[in-house]
Amino acid sequence: MSNVYLAIKMGSTTTTIFRQGDGLVLKEPSLIAVAGSGVKKEIRAIGYAAEEMQGRTANGISVVSPIVDGIINNSELATIMLRGFIKKVCPDRLFKPSIRVLLCVPLGVTLQEKKIFQRVCYSAGITDVTIMPAILCNAIGLDLDIDNKYGKLIVNIGGGCTNIAVVAQNTIINGISLNVGGRKINSAIEQYVREKYNAIISNATAEKIKQDVASLIETYASTTDFEALDSNTNDTKLITISSSEIYPIMEYYYSKICNAIETVVNSCSPDIISDIYKDGGYFSGSQITFPGTEKFLKQKLGMTIHVNEIQKTDIWGAGKLIENPLWLKKIVLAN
Repeated sequence: MSNVYLAIKMGSTTTTIFRQGDGLVLKEPSLIAVAGSGVKKEIRAIGYAAEEMQGRTANGISVVSPIVDGIINNSELATIMLRGFIKKVCPDRLFKPSIRVLLCVPLGVTLQEKKIFQRVCYSAGITDVTIMPAILCNAIGLDLDIDNKYGKLIVNIGGGCTNIAVVAQNTIINGISLNVGGRKINSAIEQYVREKYNAIISNATAEKIKQDVASLIETYASTTDFEALDSNTNDTKLITISSSEIYPIMEYYYSKICNAIETVVNSCSPDIISDIYKDGGYFSGSQITFPGTEKFLKQKLGMTIHVNEIQKTDIWGAGKLIENPLWLKKIVLAN
């Protein structure tokens, strides 16, 4: 029997898989398209194929994510989605390889939530699962030296949630998973358009607006056009929105993130706090590259901000660990 070792992160917006010896082999939306319900439901697509169906499906077909805020909220669909992804990265099932997995999960997952992750993995055909906080893998992916006594602040602002942790001696000293991420911003944009323009837009359109004009610079000047459905007439209308309209949304959520960071840092010992303010904070994630983000965080937190835009973070750190069993064992024993 052949053996396969994978690192997997099932995120709210994206699922990534790293295969030992091959590197990153999958990065697809954590989406599944379903027709019908109950015992009669039919799976139409997963990943990119499901994403292409968003907002363009017939009645009775829904495109959903079985992962919400980093946590599995539909075990059955999560299993089907993960099984489909594994078939893509392990297409030769003739010898039925033994599949071992290092699974990255958010901070603060409960024992029950961990059991759900494990059950989904086993049901998807995985034979062995090791669970690891994604933020630890994040630090390793950033090539940070966490094998010493000096505290480092790691923050990942993702699509579903924000993970904040202070790490030292290969373990998490203090941390939190905050229910704030790209999806929350998208939902706020949808609500703003509904209230201000009396129009309805999809999550995909909200994402486009965010990518086009969102910033953390109050005076940033940019506009974008988009089509929306008039709430009264059901007719399509063209709307132009400016970055100044989106700024209050961005400022609100990123201020919440900064408040949470301060709480995590200030709960550490004086020596660790001193380490962090000397070294600064290490930031990554899909929601970290908006104009003005680095300056905004620096002004709010009063520390140096190191922004990683390459995004070789949690899944790459997990990939390093499965390539180095002794290192992985050391991290597991420390946690």
